[in-house]
Amino acid sequence: MVELNRDVALKMYKDMIKIRYFEDTIRKYYYEDKQPLFNIAAGPIPGEMHLAAGQEPAAVGLAIHLKNDDFVAATHRPHHIAIAKGVDLKKMAAEIFGKETGLGKGKGGHMHLFDKNASFGCSGIVGAAFPQAVGAGLAFKYLNKDNVAVAYGGDGAANQGTFHESLNLAALWKLPVIFVIEDNKYAISVPKSKSTAISRNADRAVSYGIPGVFIPDNDVFAMFEASKEAVERARSGKGPTLIEIETYRLYGHFEGDPEVYRPKDEVEKLKQKDPINRMREDLMKRKWLDEDLDGTIRSEAQKEVDEAIKFALESPYPKPEEALEDVYAYTPEIKEPEVKGNRRLPMYLAISEAISQEMERDKRVIVMGEDVGVYGGIFGATYGLYDKFGPERVIDTPISEAAFIGGALGAAMSGLRPIVELMFVDFLGVAFDQMFNHIAKDHYMSGGNINVPLVLQTAIGGGYNDAAQHSQVLYALFAHVPGFKVVVPSNSFDAKGLMISSIRDENPVVYMFHKGLMGLPWMPYPETSIAEVPEEEYEVPIGKAKIVRKGKDITIVSAALTVHRALEAANSLSKDGIEAEVIDLRTIKPLDRKTIIESVKDTKNLLVVDEDYMSFGLTGEVIASVAEESLTYVKSYRRIAVPDVPIPYSRPLEQFVQPSAKKIIETVHNMLGK
Repeated sequence: MVELNRDVALKMYKDMIKIRYFEDTIRKYYYEDKQPLFNIAAGPIPGEMHLAAGQEPAAVGLAIHLKNDDFVAATHRPHHIAIAKGVDLKKMAAEIFGKETGLGKGKGGHMHLFDKNASFGCSGIVGAAFPQAVGAGLAFKYLNKDNVAVAYGGDGAANQGTFHESLNLAALWKLPVIFVIEDNKYAISVPKSKSTAISRNADRAVSYGIPGVFIPDNDVFAMFEASKEAVERARSGKGPTLIEIETYRLYGHFEGDPEVYRPKDEVEKLKQKDPINRMREDLMKRKWLDEDLDGTIRSEAQKEVDEAIKFALESPYPKPEEALEDVYAYTPEIKEPEVKGNRRLPMYLAISEAISQEMERDKRVIVMGEDVGVYGGIFGATYGLYDKFGPERVIDTPISEAAFIGGALGAAMSGLRPIVELMFVDFLGVAFDQMFNHIAKDHYMSGGNINVPLVLQTAIGGGYNDAAQHSQVLYALFAHVPGFKVVVPSNSFDAKGLMISSIRDENPVVYMFHKGLMGLPWMPYPETSIAEVPEEEYEVPIGKAKIVRKGKDITIVSAALTVHRALEAANSLSKDGIEAEVIDLRTIKPLDRKTIIESVKDTKNLLVVDEDYMSFGLTGEVIASVAEESLTYVKSYRRIAVPDVPIPYSRPLEQFVQPSAKKIIETVHNMLGK
């Protein structure tokens, strides 16, 4: 427990001075070479710049109570929080200057600072920090650690759904999380009075049954006391706290901001209430500070910053080709397993068995999502796990996808290996940000220093008349974003092996199971989806396609349910003297171009069959890959996919747009002229 005494107060004072001097120094270099015409890309520091001068109390008043391994997720205005938390100042400065010695090797910049040693990260997306802190808090509670997770957001962020979803989850699960709202009165240019229905965001805490504390007038000592109580509450297992501090920024929302929305006299009044000057006066009154000590403290703080800036300026820029590195964390290669035994399982049982065996092997593996517990998952992927492992490891969540999927990221960054289920892939829109801007990119933006060992499993596909919002495939969306691996098993053998490989992978893997392949008694499925599944654990390599039928006349590339449509068509074509080679991709990303190209070189003809939409998807990617490598070998190529229309409800309409064996057969005959 940290009590307020002379040493503690002077530490906070020095950190505030260090923050301010850092921000002012960065500001000076940011404007260098950008005048007379302001050019955001010019000068030694490119891009946008959001400075926190004036908001120091929100950072130092809380950070003084935190341990090095307490988790902090900050905002796009992060420097004050990073410095207060103990982020490496030299590496932080180098990152802001875009140098190879930076925290992220120049890949993240000032809005995306990650320091694993200080348990710190931040984001350029408003409201993104809240779910991630919830996930870290979940990990700390599960691992029986007395750590605390902290999330920062501005007053504008308190109007994001992630804020409310996260408060509810943290309160519901009594997690050691502290939510901090820095109320600087403006969400960019929109004043709080025009964006928020209540005057104090701290009052919103009552809706979730947790304490809400309002700190008026940027008071660092009040922030210290409120934070002390919140940290003690969190560490003792009593749950989260919401703190709102009334603060202000001395500069614009970003450097170059014309600030037409803020009266000039308002800014001058703010400067007269500078929190550093106010703290200095307070310390003088307490006899904890005198002129000589003040000079010494300022000199030491400025020296640290000057050395950090010097380090940054003297550091080299990264080599251009390093832009291609750090997309994925290293994961050992896996050999193709043997198919052995005669135990046949439907896919849903193969998946749940894989998860169960990995949960037995590794206590860090947890499962979370809607209806994954007692219900066993809507499509059976978590069948039996709740009874075996209990509610602490198989966690039913509220319908709060942004919070629990973002929470899975925070948990993965804090020592767990979560499997999180998005019930239908169609629902990805409600958690798009956490998946596409954070889960997929944090490893890269951290320069490879932060791993995200997370499995996002989700149901895909139509064929059972559930219409446009429950029948899509959409794996091309995930595959389009760097950082994800995307797997799609077509049978129960691969389903088990790919799930085990996904859980053990150090990267975020999107595991997509087709509803029409799960083998559930209440849904139609092809018998060929049920395969022999060994009882022991085994891994199927991610990124390796499989030739499931040899042929010499045409290559048919397929995935998930279309594998079975292709096999059905190939067997029929064989009666007409056409031998089709069928490739089961198994992994959408990384795409196994080698297997496809080698097959096409032999058959000279290519047909790609896909249940995703036609435009800008898998079919075009496969054909482009072949064209780039072996166009001279190809006699013909075609593609079959869902036309660019939403999946319709009526049975004849849905069947019309879906790939089928009949369509494959007709297309092959047209291609080969037979």
